[in-house]
Amino acid sequence: MRPTAPLSLGSLQLSPAGPEHLESVLAGVEQSRPEVHRALPWVEWDQDLGPQIQEYLEEVDRLGRGGLTHHWVVLEDGEMGGLVALDHTPHLVVGHWNLGYWIRNEHQGQGLAGRAIDAALDWVGRGGLTSLEIRVDPANIAGVATAESVARRWRGHRLVEGDREVEVEGEMVMHHCWLIPRLPLEASE
Repeated sequence: MRPTAPLSLGSLQLSPAGPEHLESVLAGVEQSRPEVHRALPWVEWDQDLGPQIQEYLEEVDRLGRGGLTHHWVVLEDGEMGGLVALDHTPHLVVGHWNLGYWIRNEHQGQGLAGRAIDAALDWVGRGGLTSLEIRVDPANIAGVATAESVARRWRGHRLVEGDREVEVEGEMVMHHCWLIPRLPLEASE
């Protein structure tokens, strides 16, 4: 297991998430509150967000240094555009990792999610043979479109038997699943 590394692709930077990102992540969460509840289902919206986001960033920083999870703050031209995460979760069916992503409202529709996800998948694939699942609430139209696009680019497919209920704001919500069965992709294909 290797620690989460910073990734750089021109104006796109993926910085390992940590407490130093509290202000920008909190501002993004506040600005995108209606949409972000699907990406961060553990948030208690009726409580102060600051301590919750601080605890999240401290935990993913600690786990990321140990290679147990990989969360990045997505920066486009230095501005926080969202989060990309690879986690081991109890919902996994056949994948090694669960891919999660959230892009701030003003950065949506610009391909930022796809570029950031591609960078994360390229990086994790270089660490050895692995696979991942993407689970999305079907009501999240943009999230579904991103999952389908990622699956096409990375030779994945919809995994109907992987659909699972996920707790979101205290309620169980069915999520669709896509599987990318093999990373890294073989160069000969």
